[in-house]
Amino acid sequence: MNSATLPLLVFVFVGLILAIIMVVSWKKRKQRALDLRSVADTLGFNYAGNDSSRAPQVNTALFRRGGSRRFRNVMTGTQGNYQVSLFDYSYTVSAGETSSTYRQTVAAIIQDRPLPRFELRPEGFLDRIADTFVRRDIDFESHPEFSKRYVLRGEDETAIRAMFTPVLLSLFEMFPPEKKWHLEASGSTLLAYQAAVTVPPQEIRAFLDEACSLANSLLASSGRSASSGLT
Repeated sequence: MNSATLPLLVFVFVGLILAIIMVVSWKKRKQRALDLRSVADTLGFNYAGNDSSRAPQVNTALFRRGGSRRFRNVMTGTQGNYQVSLFDYSYTVSAGETSSTYRQTVAAIIQDRPLPRFELRPEGFLDRIADTFVRRDIDFESHPEFSKRYVLRGEDETAIRAMFTPVLLSLFEMFPPEKKWHLEASGSTLLAYQAAVTVPPQEIRAFLDEACSLANSLLASSGRSASSGLT
């Protein structure tokens, strides 16, 4: 093998590996789409595929992150008194010459009353450092465990504090640490998801039930309860 042939072989080998990765990824996406279509039928939802117009695109933290935003496997239906959209959502964050894509399954729960805009998510090390210099986190002296574990932010702090009653704060304190729920609200829409977690098709029903249960607890705490009709 001469020196002129080696670069060509390397190029062919790398191209072959990339082609295999792309084919495997395509097959996984296709199988997931088929499985989720079946799940939608079981739930009595309408499967809309990758039609982003069927998914609510509200002004929340999730939809402001990164670029190359994509909706996949959108399904819509009702759960009790809620209008619900379930979908896989991805976005890409670039830093210099590197980029990372984050994918998660999201439940968008629409009810009939406006909510104060807020973001609730697990608190990380960088959040604690940032909060030392710029206090944007809404903390509750009565529930230090909640304030330690979660970041809660929003413009109308008074309305948010009124919604997060002691009962609701205690509920979130009881969640096991591995349940890293993110909740975001804007208008009448509540988003529930776990960051960078794509829910397997066989767990979609449980994910939907838990998301609607969270919504019911949140609404009940502020006197806005609408029976979720969970079955």
